[in-house]
Amino acid sequence: MKSFSQRTKEMLARLEIGDDCCCEAEMMGILMFAGKFKGLEIRVSLESLDAIERLAALVKRCLDVDVQIKSLRSSYFCVLSDKKVLHKILEYEKLKSGFSQKLIKNECCSAAFLRGSFLGGGTMTDPNKNYNMEFTVYSPQIHNEFKKLLENMGLGFRSIEKRNGFVLYTKNSDIICDALAHMGAFSAQMEILNVKIEKEVRSDITRTSNGETANMDKVMEASSRHIRAIDDIEKIMGIDNLPDDLKEVAHLRRDHKDLSLEQLGKKLVPPLSKSGVNHRLRRILEIAENL
Repeated sequence: MKSFSQRTKEMLARLEIGDDCCCEAEMMGILMFAGKFKGLEIRVSLESLDAIERLAALVKRCLDVDVQIKSLRSSYFCVLSDKKVLHKILEYEKLKSGFSQKLIKNECCSAAFLRGSFLGGGTMTDPNKNYNMEFTVYSPQIHNEFKKLLENMGLGFRSIEKRNGFVLYTKNSDIICDALAHMGAFSAQMEILNVKIEKEVRSDITRTSNGETANMDKVMEASSRHIRAIDDIEKIMGIDNLPDDLKEVAHLRRDHKDLSLEQLGKKLVPPLSKSGVNHRLRRILEIAENL
């Protein structure tokens, strides 16, 4: 069964390719995050056939270079050795001011580059288990530029350095949804939002249930104290010897052990407020203590 991350990537890979500027931004996003130099060629390995076919389509559209795709176990790869591809990558690597200033021409290009970065080096956890989106990158320059790009898009990803590179990540579901919206992964975004709603509803039900249970425990604890006091009074002096207002409450409390003070008050004739019932029961407790 395909993971949530794999399904999202396959959906993104089937989107219509945008304008020429976006086409190049998305292509470079994949190559910068998934491409690895080996001599005078670049090897790109992706887990999704749809994703690597999209890369091939992007390279053909931008550079008019045909890409041959091969399979290896559970992944797919291609080897890019055409001078046009190598020149394009080196062109961005040599920029001292950072690749984003030349690559990101319009706001749409930011979204396209983010989409390519996710297809090349991103992953996401199933929202039913946890919220987590991350990008793995091996170049310090690409890491720094990409982090700035995310910040400019209002996406506050955190960064940690690992032995072989960097990981930019977020566990914030709102940021993940915003990132998916930028990429064009609206169905994945809606799936996360639906999961969030379900979790919030379950949480509210649990809180309500816990609150009701706690309130019932308090009612039963107070009721037990009242019953013990009333039983003591019955043994020593008799309930009927209490003042009429206390006698009425005492009989009612013995007959309805599970009712709250408010509910007891409604059964009195005339009805009595919660504080009024509490006052009478406190007097009964005091009488029992002084016997």
